[in-house]
Amino acid sequence: MVSIYQSSLCTNTLRFTQLISPALLIAFLRKMILTACGATVKTLTDIQKGKGKIDVDCCLLMSTTLPPYVVSTPLEVSQLMQVIGEDVPLLDLAWAHQSIIQRKCLPLEGDDDDDYRYSVSLEHSTSSTCQVKSIKSAKGGARYEIGDLVQFSIGSKSTAYGRIIGITWARQGKCKLDIQLLETGGEQELVDCDMSAKMTVDESSLQGNVLMLGANDFVRLGYINGKKSNLFNRKVPSYESQM
Repeated sequence: MVSIYQSSLCTNTLRFTQLISPALLIAFLRKMILTACGATVKTLTDIQKGKGKIDVDCCLLMSTTLPPYVVSTPLEVSQLMQVIGEDVPLLDLAWAHQSIIQRKCLPLEGDDDDDYRYSVSLEHSTSSTCQVKSIKSAKGGARYEIGDLVQFSIGSKSTAYGRIIGITWARQGKCKLDIQLLETGGEQELVDCDMSAKMTVDESSLQGNVLMLGANDFVRLGYINGKKSNLFNRKVPSYESQM
């Protein structure tokens, strides 16, 4: 079962969307998506009412609402910590996003660094910089998280593509992102290779997300008409395709 700490949600049909705030609507849609993927989603209120009767496998938190982004831990999160077990993994919402994108349930916890990539700590850090799982961009308010595919600028004229593999947040508000590059192939093609070069860029250089599709889906959807878009055909290196 998955616990989401957002406030109680409207459980009627979407004709009521104009009656609730955008934040609640987004939380409601996330709950629908997670339920469609097979998760049992419980809110803080559900867990409080069924205390001792609900087994929680993990708790999903939006890390951009937690320290160091804010001064103190939100009350609702503190209340949640009082009703779940200490051994329940705390994960950033990016864990759910990337599980859906990669079409597999990513590990809740483990011994590998990648397994802890989406784990969340509620401990306050006094360091001037820290590693985070996601950020809310000051430019347009877009959310970027580890695993996202992005387009970014290099200098004043060049554009490149890559996958976010790390985010360093600074108390001054400036973020640095570690990106593994995606090489451009033919028109609207990106080469996805684990051995590609890596580089660090400023948050301000981000230009938006991109999406890669498999060759069959790319052709089926008709995105081969030469028009520029943020949708690309995913190619793998020849040595990987032969394995």
